[in-house]
Amino acid sequence: MFSTATNIKKKLTITKVVVTFIIIQSFFFDFLTAQEIHFSQFYANALTENPANTAWYDGNLRVNCMYRTQWKAIDNKPYQTISLSAEKQFQFYDHSYGFGVQFLRDESGYVGLINDKLLASGAFAANVNGHSLCGGIQLGLVYKSTNINDYTFDEQFDLGGENVFNRDYNNGENEGRKIFHAAINAGVLWEKQLSKTFTAKAGFALFNINTPHESIYGISLDNTKQSLRVSTQFGGNLNISPKIDIEPNILFMRQEKSTDFLIGANVDYNLAKKTSVYFGTLFRYGFEKNYDASIWILGAKINRFDIGCSYDINLSSLKEATNNRGAFEISLTYLTPSWKKTKSKIPCERF
Repeated sequence: MFSTATNIKKKLTITKVVVTFIIIQSFFFDFLTAQEIHFSQFYANALTENPANTAWYDGNLRVNCMYRTQWKAIDNKPYQTISLSAEKQFQFYDHSYGFGVQFLRDESGYVGLINDKLLASGAFAANVNGHSLCGGIQLGLVYKSTNINDYTFDEQFDLGGENVFNRDYNNGENEGRKIFHAAINAGVLWEKQLSKTFTAKAGFALFNINTPHESIYGISLDNTKQSLRVSTQFGGNLNISPKIDIEPNILFMRQEKSTDFLIGANVDYNLAKKTSVYFGTLFRYGFEKNYDASIWILGAKINRFDIGCSYDINLSSLKEATNNRGAFEISLTYLTPSWKKTKSKIPCERF
């Protein structure tokens, strides 16, 4: 009787937390004022979140692809981001290590600024006194390009023209050059089962460790240096019942004076063996009243596939131009079963 009452109380508490979070999102709806470009389903894009995730999954092979489009309402020129990644995990006694490769392309709307990244990562995970620990490093190449002719300048202003700016006029700018440099990222992860129903996870990662210079004119100044980006992640799994799990997700990033903070949770409902559906919400903002978006998520896990869709409701000052239309994002992950041995053979003498 006591156990049943405790479970009911726990479920009511979780329900209150979820409802309160949704109310908070609604309360802040009219006060949000900024927008950032990145994956909302950051937990699904493991290698972008933290290089240590390369060896951090229950399986043998993991393949992921993601597509994001946003701000199409502005001049019908959406910002688009594509991610493709593949990882392979190996077992070594109670430890595991993995290798992965990822390709990222980000294209910024009207001016066509293209950012391509090809990254390779490796990580090693071990269990130490009940704590799961993992460290990883990511190395790669970054290529950025743009077409200066897609921009408009004061020299091209045409008061008598139909389009205000006449691209046939000389813009007076040099073409510039492509940007090409190396990328070095690293991260660590920690996970521990704190109770029979709750497992906690935390991560810390550094990006742009080599702080490369980025300038289309080849200039190396303080303001052309790409700053170090610090990322901290928190998450876990809370088992409510044999059919329901809650997965909280928190991400905080800082790069110089810019900050980005996401907080929310997914609720996973088990329909049958190897089949479940999930829904969730995230709230994204930066500090100093730099509020941004409300994110709503819906997905399903069927056998070895996990497909998730999300939509960002734009709540920043840009909402006047977008009519609150933000970003659509879709993720697809394929995971093969683990080859980890569950039984060990112990040699013994025969009589």
